[in-house]
Amino acid sequence: MKGMMLWWNKGSERLRWPRLLVWMLAIGLFIQISGKVWIESGSARNAQVYIWLLLPALIFLAHGLCVRGIKFPAWQYLPWVAFLFWVGLSTIWAEGAETGAFSLAKRGLLIALYLLAIYWLMLQNQVFLRRALLAGIFMVAMGALASLIYQFGILDRPLAYRAYRIDRLGIGNFANYGWPVAAGIFHGALAVWALGLALEQRAKLRQVLLWLGIFIILTLYVLLTYTRGAWFALVGASILVVVLQKSKLGWFLLLVGFVLVLLLVVSFSSELLVELEQRQLSGRGPIWEYYFDVMSGHWIFGQGLGTPFEFRWSNGVTVSPHAHSLYLQQVYDSGIVSLLLLGGGVFSVFRKAWILRNNVWVRLALPALVFALIALLTDVERIFTRPGDYWTLFWLPVGILLAAQSRSEGESGSSQQTPTY
Repeated sequence: MKGMMLWWNKGSERLRWPRLLVWMLAIGLFIQISGKVWIESGSARNAQVYIWLLLPALIFLAHGLCVRGIKFPAWQYLPWVAFLFWVGLSTIWAEGAETGAFSLAKRGLLIALYLLAIYWLMLQNQVFLRRALLAGIFMVAMGALASLIYQFGILDRPLAYRAYRIDRLGIGNFANYGWPVAAGIFHGALAVWALGLALEQRAKLRQVLLWLGIFIILTLYVLLTYTRGAWFALVGASILVVVLQKSKLGWFLLLVGFVLVLLLVVSFSSELLVELEQRQLSGRGPIWEYYFDVMSGHWIFGQGLGTPFEFRWSNGVTVSPHAHSLYLQQVYDSGIVSLLLLGGGVFSVFRKAWILRNNVWVRLALPALVFALIALLTDVERIFTRPGDYWTLFWLPVGILLAAQSRSEGESGSSQQTPTY
């Protein structure tokens, strides 16, 4: 065994395989963020994420276990490990699950590898991490722009309030997010990253213009999905971006945005009155009443991950398969215990973000996490999933905040300087 480790060390130095894995991690992160735009098949997309992103993370982990002196993640990861373990464990007491317990539980391992992938990429080469992130956001924005042009320019979809809710390109299965709520939340999350990039203190004029343009494209897409949860989340996260970046341009844009919101409210006042008086929670009230009925006696440990949630509407045909709130669904699946573990993980991340509040990565990722936490209130069903949109929404900012390092901690990295492009 000792001889094998010695061979691995010498071989790694000779072949420089860590650099190859860093390249793979960067490519994998780009695919994970933007793959839905340009890869039609969901299974093919996930296969690419496994090969390019999670497999290199697994190799780094194996190397770290075999070779002494490797730097492992800090204690802030422990609450998240506990959360993933508990949610996976809750599959044991699930009833009526359509998917096997092991198949559901292993999603926690995939998420853990994703967090490790971001950690290794941050540790080895922050430049690659940043470029992969920026390229992914840019690709999604181009997909959003193409969707807007094709749907409203070529297909001439109506622009009247809620007359058409965009959620796809409309050509094949490219840039198809399934339904407007998912599309709005996903693009809103990336819009927050784009605004942060536009308002960075070291950003040059061309960078500011580029990322402001991308922010506008993504925001317009979010507006036309008519996903109210994403709207409110985007407003709250954008305010935090301006506060963290300490940009005069940001405060000016915030004022302009406030004026535009007032104009939109006046222009669509009658439609908004309908939202307030008639639509209100869009049917979530009866769903939540049903939720509290079925949760009796299951609050601590939950029903078990995989137990179907089935609220049947009065027509006897329509079924709502989740509680329309991540926090409620989390308790349904794995109990209050899982919600406390999730809260502990979020608290540890916010504590670290406060300590490193001047770190460039914290300024970018914290507003994205706040966007996710707001959007989770009413729209997202689960974050314990296979690779997909909700990884970008929630686990990407969590992973970056966990991996962010102080300057003294980052001095040993191979490439710690963060580029401004």
